Amino acid sequence: MRLHQLLAFGYCNHSHLHHSRPRHLGQTTRLAMSDSGSAKLPRVDFDTTETVGSTRWMRLETLSYHVADENSTSGSSVRKWDRAVRTTKQSEDSIDAVVILAILRHDAHDTSRDEIVCVKQYRPPVDAYTIELPAGLIDAGEEPAKAAVREFKEETGYTGKVLDVSPASYLSPGLTNESACLVRLEVDMTHAANLKNYENQNLHDGLEGCEKDRGLEKLMLPRVGLLGALHEMQQKEGVKVFAALYSLAVGMQISEGNISAKKDFFPLVNLDGNQFDQVVPALRRSGFLIVTSTLLPLELQQKALAASARILESSSKTVTHPSDPKQYMMLSCDDLGGEDLSEVSEDVGIIQEYYSSLRKIRDILLKSIASGIGMDDAEFFSRLHNENNDSIRLLNYLSGDENTANRCKEHSDYGTLTLLLTDGVGGLEAFVDGKWRQVPYVKGALIVNIGSILSVWTRQDLKATLHRVAGPASVGSTTSTNDLLKAVSVQRRSIAYFADPNPNVATTLSQANEHSLENEDKMTIDEYIQWRSGGTGADRSGVSFTRKEEERLS
Repeated sequence: MRLHQLLAFGYCNHSHLHHSRPRHLGQTTRLAMSDSGSAKLPRVDFDTTETVGSTRWMRLETLSYHVADENSTSGSSVRKWDRAVRTTKQSEDSIDAVVILAILRHDAHDTSRDEIVCVKQYRPPVDAYTIELPAGLIDAGEEPAKAAVREFKEETGYTGKVLDVSPASYLSPGLTNESACLVRLEVDMTHAANLKNYENQNLHDGLEGCEKDRGLEKLMLPRVGLLGALHEMQQKEGVKVFAALYSLAVGMQISEGNISAKKDFFPLVNLDGNQFDQVVPALRRSGFLIVTSTLLPLELQQKALAASARILESSSKTVTHPSDPKQYMMLSCDDLGGEDLSEVSEDVGIIQEYYSSLRKIRDILLKSIASGIGMDDAEFFSRLHNENNDSIRLLNYLSGDENTANRCKEHSDYGTLTLLLTDGVGGLEAFVDGKWRQVPYVKGALIVNIGSILSVWTRQDLKATLHRVAGPASVGSTTSTNDLLKAVSVQRRSIAYFADPNPNVATTLSQANEHSLENEDKMTIDEYIQWRSGGTGADRSGVSFTRKEEERLS
């Protein structure tokens, strides 16, 4: 049977109310208290409960309860209260039903894709379709967890795993003593039966009786943005929302808001979701951005990180950084196709595949940036990157201890864009609004930041932000010491993709015409990068700062 939003949401086959001899619910489990002064007030005298009327499923009772009264010789006076009671209730303290919060987990590493299983059905008491969480009555002698799995299977067709069962809670204590416990289920979408059920979103053919008559159907609503989805259905379809589901959605929005507040400096943009117009506003905030794209699937990311680790461990070309506790290897497009890395050719092939995917994402970002800053020619920046001058840095940060300061010193990048993939080990911080702020890790996403050349080209509209990989002893960090200690206890692996313009392109965008470049600094891209990085190839260790950066670090 279905649980009702309030007791007024009755079941099928209700008859008219009729008077009967009073039945005093709970006499076997609760004794009436005397009127002596030792009794705690207020309290209900269940021995005097009157049954006003009942149907198959509900009973209307009038309770007598005692309240403190200084003017009474007994110290209390009696008041009346009407309540509705389920006829199936076993005792005053028994739990009537389960409400089921079931999460469909499509990707164990990406909770943003989670969906919440809901049901839509017609409810006669409100003469409307409602959106609710799956729910149902607990059978006599049945455990809540077992009831939840049974009801969930009956109503939605899914098999769920119980995560936890809450204590009893009350849906409308001013009207009824109906109680329910919230049971959280997780639905494994790698399970063949669950996947088949998901692909077939038709009405579940296991329904029967009044639930089938009322057109109960399952709905998948997004965990992230649940409140907005409910509002949209209310406006478009005129549905009414179960109060518990609405409360859940509001709570989740508050939680999402708190997370968003932490990520305001580093927004998440889905490049597959027509969010290109969000790229520039996001970069203006901090010079950083987190992006996802199907052009770079999680599997390729994981393969690339593993290949990078093997290359650094086995290749003679691996370089130990002169000042930071890390090892690295700089690879240009020519390096990836050359013979110097023949000893690790299979892993280099994986890096080549990764490089190709990153080039496509780079072009999307450059086009989005050109459009976002108001250039008529969206291809302008991407055309300046058509000679394969980009490079990749494979990185392995060595583990340390509580005395470890920066694992990568403060610096800004010197190309146009950097696309960074990490293994999730923390420590990356950006200097934003005068503080070293932790850049969040999002599984399956890339971290994007502006380089100084693009900052110059956009006349500082997009800023090249100082950043570092902090350790427990780093000065001014806002990351918790515990998090930094945990991060520094292990090696940290990452791959940095540096988008560099064509070698002979000038470093300065013309003030007169945004569609042309002029070399006011008398410096080519190659010359500029050599100055900023301290060398070429393996020597690109990043040792020079701009004047403003030196001022910020002083």
